[in-house]
This record gives sequence, structure tokens and C-alpha cells, in this order.
Amino acid sequence: MGEWGQQYLRTALLHKDIAVHAVCEHDTAALQQAKQIFRSAGMALPALYNEGATDYTKLLTRRDIDAVIIATPWQTHYEIAKAALLAGKHVACGAIMGSTVEEHWDIVNTSKQTGKQYVTLDELSYRPELMAITSLVKEGKLGELQTIHAGADYAALNNTTISGTQPYPVYPAAATADLLGISATNQYISLSVQERQQSYVISKADPKTGKPQLIITNGLVNSISLGTSNNQSVLFQSNFNTHSFSTGFWLQATGGHWTDLSKSVQITGEHAAHLNLNSNHPQGNIALALHDFVNKVRQPTEQLAVCAAATNSVIGTLAGLSAAQNGATIQFPDFYS
Repeated sequence: MGEWGQQYLRTALLHKDIAVHAVCEHDTAALQQAKQIFRSAGMALPALYNEGATDYTKLLTRRDIDAVIIATPWQTHYEIAKAALLAGKHVACGAIMGSTVEEHWDIVNTSKQTGKQYVTLDELSYRPELMAITSLVKEGKLGELQTIHAGADYAALNNTTISGTQPYPVYPAAATADLLGISATNQYISLSVQERQQSYVISKADPKTGKPQLIITNGLVNSISLGTSNNQSVLFQSNFNTHSFSTGFWLQATGGHWTDLSKSVQITGEHAAHLNLNSNHPQGNIALALHDFVNKVRQPTEQLAVCAAATNSVIGTLAGLSAAQNGATIQFPDFYS
């Protein structure tokens, strides 16, 4: 359990509708950190499973557990998630569902078979400015979305291998899908990896102060290009060497446009409007993501989140396939069927 998992554990202990009954962690140092989180919260220690990497199978047999949070290295997500679903547990997991298209399909089918939710915990999609622009889009104030550009750290864009260190690139894919309304009625239909001339954001030291500053420049950038059934286009550009807290989001619609760095949205025929970036939740993004998972668990079984999770996760896998074929266009899987 790394820092990401520890953050969710702390937040789960504060949630009124969550009771943590067990923790599985075979790393001694990480287990001690987890214990300290319970002590700091003034709570008794839960059942502990720490006898090896597969001890989670014992945890999954418990009848007092409804759901699990998987905060393990991405290479183990598929195996553990499938076992949890088959054990009748809802799953909240890190960004990557699996390594192959087949593994994504297997999780989708297993979730549908068991009627248990599989949800990606994606706290970055709950950034205040993204929530503000999403509200404007869903209210129709920007008209119809046409194009979204966003920075994304995909292996296929940064010359890293899928078998090596895999970044966590689902964000901004999840935020983009939410903005576009990706669903059974508006799906991604194609994907390709391209190098194209475009604007992008970099972090550069100010020559006078030495402090980092964000600037927009132009050049050849590796990009993942996606097309939707509603004729919208998405470009995920590599954010390698860019400011780690900037998504590089740029959105164009029939009724206006938005760039995240400007913190304002331009509506056609009106002055630029400043976005309300105030977060009303005392625990911030992680609490919102966790609460959304709780709400999804309560949804009827016909409203499964696994299709969206697979759609966002598989982008990196498909990008790897396209890059290996010199940028060939790859047909996007229809997980919603």
C-alpha cells in the first residue's frame, strides 16, 4: 500500500457509510504505516492479512466485506479484481484495469456476470475547474463539443514499454469521457498514434527569478488521436517534461472554448467568464471519488460502471498496438454492447 492507497484508507475511515473490516498488505513497512493510520484515527485495528502476495484470497472469503479497494502495483490489478468480482465483491481500483484488450474484456464480462461494480478511483477528475467546465457543458452553455486536447503520460507517447514502468494515464481520459458523454450512445470508434505539429504546455524557469513558469509553445508532439461516433475528436498529447499539475486541457465547442491554464471560459458573443474553482468538500478530490464509488455500489445492477472504466483504461493498450504498427488506426472495442 503506497501513498495513494494510504490516502484512500485515511479518507475511508472518515466516511460515514464505510467500515474498514480488513487490510491485506504483505510489505512490513507498508503494513506498519497502515496500522498507524488506524491509530491516528483513534480506531481499532481491523483484521490483517500479511502472509504473502496471495493472502488477499483469504480476505475475499469474508462475508462481512461488500467491496474492496485495490491499491497494488498495476500489474496485479487484473488478477485481484477478477478474483474479487467472482467472490461477490464490488471493486474500486487504480487507473489500469489490465495489460491486454482481452483482460479488459474479461473484467467487463465478469462484472456483468456477477452484477458487481468495477469502478476506477480517479480523484484527479474531481479537480474544481474540471467539475466547473463539466457543469457548463452538461447545461448546454457551450453548445456541442467538437474537440478536446489534453496532456497524458502514456507509454506509447514517451517511448516506454508496456512491460516496463507503466504510468497512470487514465486521467485525463476519464475527465474527457465525462465531458463528451462517452456511453453506449456516443462511443470511441477509432484510435491512432500520430506525431503532429501542435501547441503544448511546458514548464520553464523564469530567466530573472529562476522560478518555474508555464508557457505555451509549438512543435511536433506525439499524440493519441480518438474519434467518436458523434464525430468529435480527441487528442491526448504526451505531457512528458511538462508541469506535473497541468493537464494541458483545451476544449472547443460550437458555443465557446476553454483552456485550463487561463482558468476562464469564452462563450461565443460574451466576455470570458472566470470559472468558480472553489471546492465545497472539506476532504477534497479523494473524498469525492470515494463517495462516488459508494453511490455507484448502490446503483441498480443494470447501471454498471465497468464499461466506462474499461473504455478509459484500454486507451493505453490500444495506443501501444497502434505505435507498434507505425500509427495504424485501431478499431475501438465496444464494451457497452
